Amino acid sequence: MVFGIILLLFLVGFLVDELTSAPHATPSGHATPSSRPVPGTGGLVAQPASSVLGPLSTAGQPPANVVSALVVPRGTAVVPGSASQQGLGLYDATVHVQVPAAEEAVITFVRTELGAGRWHVLSAGPRAQGYQIVAQHPGSDGYEWEVGFTVSPTTFTSAVPGVGAPAGGVTPVALRLFAISDAS
Repeated sequence: MVFGIILLLFLVGFLVDELTSAPHATPSGHATPSSRPVPGTGGLVAQPASSVLGPLSTAGQPPANVVSALVVPRGTAVVPGSASQQGLGLYDATVHVQVPAAEEAVITFVRTELGAGRWHVLSAGPRAQGYQIVAQHPGSDGYEWEVGFTVSPTTFTSAVPGVGAPAGGVTPVALRLFAISDAS
């Protein structure tokens, strides 16, 4: 009888956890974009970040589980020539993108989707360069990975040739991804 009660409590706890977890986050921690808009963003929909992280990928870095845990708003475009490798530590690279949405919507999107991708937000708040969010995620390569989003104020001109700014403007974002060494 005691065993039956323990089994029942376990099953109830499991079902409650499944029903209350984020609808577009898988148990492995990989974000899987849905076609639904992210709440509070005015309609921004997530897409895999692999398209904007392409210029930063070198020799299997960043690891696939880190890349798959990141999403960006649909329509995000890489600013040509903006990808750079800092050459500091194990891996440290930045790419500049522009998002076809207002600054506040982009900040809400990033904060929401980092949680869905199982990133641990280390800091978030205004900085001299804009609003910055830094989060950490374990990589399948054994290192901790950090991502930093620096969201600048919305502009009404596009930095991407051939892509016009929508009526609501575009928000420039610097996306920095780096590995944390155990030696630091």
